[in-house]
Amino acid sequence: MKKVHLISGTHWDREWRHTAEQSKLRLVDLMDNIIDLLETKPEYKYFCVDGGTIVIEDYLSIRPENKQRIIDLVKSKRMFIVNWYTLPETNTVAPESLVRNLLLGHKTAAELGGGMKSGYTATSYGQPSQLPQLYNGFGITDAIFYRGTNKHVLTPLFTWRGADGSVLDTLRTFDEVTRTNWFFYVHGPAVLGKGEKDLTYTYDKAQLPVHMADMKSYEKAFTLLHEDFDYIHDKKVQERALSRLLNQAEPYAIGDHILALNMEDNDEPYRYLPELVKDLNNIFPDIQIEQDSMDDYMAAIKSVKGYKKAVHDGELRYTTMEYNNFNALLGATHSSRIKIKLLNDDCENNLINIAEPLASYASAYGKEYPRKNLDRAWEALLKCHAHDSICGAAVDRAHEDMLYNFSLAKTVAEECSNRSAIALFSHINTRANFKADDHTLTVFNTLPFARKEVTEVVFDTPKTSGAAVDIGVDGAASGGDFYDIVDEKGNIVPFTELTRDDISIGVERELDTKAIKFNANRKHILIQAEAPQNGYKTYALRFREPNLALHPQITDNRKLIARDGGTLENEYLKAEINSDGTFDLTDKRSGRVMKKMMYYADNGEVGSAHISNEPKRNFTCTSLGAHATVTMTESNELRGAFKIELTLDLPAAASLNGEYRSRERKKLPITTVLTLEKGAEYLKVHTTLVNEIRDHKLTVNFPSGVTAADYADCESAWDVAHRTIKWRDHKDNFEGFVPYQPMQNFVDVSDGKTGFAVLTKGLREYEIADDELRTVKITLIRTQRAYMTANSKMTEDECDKYTGQHSFGKLEYEYALCPHDGDWQSAELLAKAYAHKVPLKAVQGVVMDGELPDMASFITVDNEKKVFVSAIKQAENGDGTIVRIWNSTEKPLKANVGTILPVESVERVRLDETHIADVATNGNKFSLELGAHKIETLRFKFRHDA
Repeated sequence: MKKVHLISGTHWDREWRHTAEQSKLRLVDLMDNIIDLLETKPEYKYFCVDGGTIVIEDYLSIRPENKQRIIDLVKSKRMFIVNWYTLPETNTVAPESLVRNLLLGHKTAAELGGGMKSGYTATSYGQPSQLPQLYNGFGITDAIFYRGTNKHVLTPLFTWRGADGSVLDTLRTFDEVTRTNWFFYVHGPAVLGKGEKDLTYTYDKAQLPVHMADMKSYEKAFTLLHEDFDYIHDKKVQERALSRLLNQAEPYAIGDHILALNMEDNDEPYRYLPELVKDLNNIFPDIQIEQDSMDDYMAAIKSVKGYKKAVHDGELRYTTMEYNNFNALLGATHSSRIKIKLLNDDCENNLINIAEPLASYASAYGKEYPRKNLDRAWEALLKCHAHDSICGAAVDRAHEDMLYNFSLAKTVAEECSNRSAIALFSHINTRANFKADDHTLTVFNTLPFARKEVTEVVFDTPKTSGAAVDIGVDGAASGGDFYDIVDEKGNIVPFTELTRDDISIGVERELDTKAIKFNANRKHILIQAEAPQNGYKTYALRFREPNLALHPQITDNRKLIARDGGTLENEYLKAEINSDGTFDLTDKRSGRVMKKMMYYADNGEVGSAHISNEPKRNFTCTSLGAHATVTMTESNELRGAFKIELTLDLPAAASLNGEYRSRERKKLPITTVLTLEKGAEYLKVHTTLVNEIRDHKLTVNFPSGVTAADYADCESAWDVAHRTIKWRDHKDNFEGFVPYQPMQNFVDVSDGKTGFAVLTKGLREYEIADDELRTVKITLIRTQRAYMTANSKMTEDECDKYTGQHSFGKLEYEYALCPHDGDWQSAELLAKAYAHKVPLKAVQGVVMDGELPDMASFITVDNEKKVFVSAIKQAENGDGTIVRIWNSTEKPLKANVGTILPVESVERVRLDETHIADVATNGNKFSLELGAHKIETLRFKFRHDA
């Protein structure tokens, strides 16, 4: 007897064809139906709601009185929910965001009676290599998904080994119909009288089709006021439908277990499913169909003896082969609605890398950890991480709604960061090494390695400070201040004053109105600041009398970083700007010259949020040979900058049928500022453009000259992915080689001897051209016409009405260019990427007493730039601080950890923060063995008398 496991559910897309609020009205109807059906019809055994626990949260915001009914159904194993808060796209968001998503998902699932046992990332467009370790850290040992897998290279049940060796028993569902084979092979033919995989509707007056007809709402889908819910009782129809299901599903069978998934998008439970199953069970004597849960199905197939599972190591990014398969990789989502990606990265960076570490340190010294506020920020941000949301695949209004969540997350993170930095400063003893009249500056470094870099700071000093000097030139008098910047030893630190302005600034005071202010002199200053890992260092502005040169001496040539011939140069790099806005970049250490860097290439784009397609009659416009205006905006011995302005003349759009790019032209102005700093090994780039053009893809391109390179390395979740850049011959496969790939914060092309990397902030898509120069291409914008309304085909006027997917308006990008010797590891690119991404925080203050020294590391970990910190935050139960570190190398490391925090005990915990083992400490020091690519989570508990 072969058993068909019928698993029913709905894949709830919260933001896709509708906004979250529009979906909520439909969700209430759906959940009401599910609850009533499961409560009143025991023969309808199971139903899974797979959109994440936020789906239940949304429902209960309207029907709070039904919470206990849901709990009862979940506890009785009738209703199943997944353990994510939102189902994320796992390559686009920061790895730590995946942990927070699962933490919140598990918490809310537990409150509702418990989630599914299996991991479920059904809609991620490819699977990162560390997903097995992530799932294992939550006690999850098996997983279910489909994208990134392929039936021709993987068995339906296979062993997936992650980067660190963690193992998942993994079910890859179907290529043909992913999670909907029952729906399309049985329900469609046997209930609706349709063919298999039929996505059409035949207009039928008997079903009373109606839809809104006013100009505000006419694009909404039709609603049927009458449907006959009964199925077709013709045995021949039923036999044909079941036969088609078996023909499709049996090749995926594991032992005698055949999977039938009935989990279509936003689907309602079919009320007569038990009766249909009963009839179908009378057709073939050796086939038994049973309603089942995903957990029970996984347990059944894992117990099959003798089944030979394939083994896969590392990330999963297989493309599909057959035409009209639903299981395409859909690898273009990382560049759709690029604004969303940039905003998300900014929020993640402020929360993970700045706000939480500073708040954690401050809490060790008595400052209340802003838990409620940071939780609010995370909840808002995680709502944006649902796959259709973060991928930019929803309707315009849904993405407009996301802007509030991004704003909330960033605002809370920034305010918590500032308050925590001031709280920490209040405990620092600056009196020991600084003078009473000094204006101190404490620089906080929240990264796990020491930093020395040029940073811009602002001193606001009272107008009365400093020595007033009568210069007496042309009768003018000046109250100019003369000062030095000094470190804790009194050494003068080189600095450059950029601007000086008289201002008035407010003061927040408990005893007075918040409208009070005082007159100050504002100085924008560049200093080359140093700060230890996970710590801080204090400097001071010290006023002095003028230092007069009675006999000015001739000095050596000034080492100005920018020269008005269009050259930027420091100890490591030299950039010479060409008349078309490109530049030649020299790595002074090796003498290697990379020519024509930073040219723009623009192609037509007629794909969708998920797929990139060019018009049939496409052509490429470039900025090569353009006229550029080059302006030197800053030049001193610490920093130099040039502004490059050019305009591309581009086709305004593509034709409605996607055949060609239009003859109408529009201008695309691009302004780029190149900045080079003293001691920097990378050149900073800040690009601004104003887009009014539709249907195009713009890349910025860097011919690396690394001709022998065949692979690219890029940051992935707690890993660095190693991917081919050579095209693969995919012959007649439906989905061919995808040259554009996702990344986190850097991509590097290297032959092991020399390399070139781009360090990014929120830009998530790269391509390495298989040309002789191995050109690195970073996607700046990709717009498309396909749109998720009820209309799959719109009129030209309707296409013109929706512009969100075209990313109109101002866009700003920050990235950096880093030529280097060796590979990404020897060049320490991970550290450079995070130093570029995470700013130093600075607090201006006065000399005062405190229990902390004026320079210290809160936490030290040796093997700097090999062992990285993923998170420093308060423990979920509020008891202690979580410190999560990971080994970025392929070799085991011994990590020696120390801290000045008032730690009472340390324990190892899983990613879900459940206890593993206590850690033996020697004072405030201890050691850990970190396996290759291992993520280790620690809980520090503090002394209560701290």
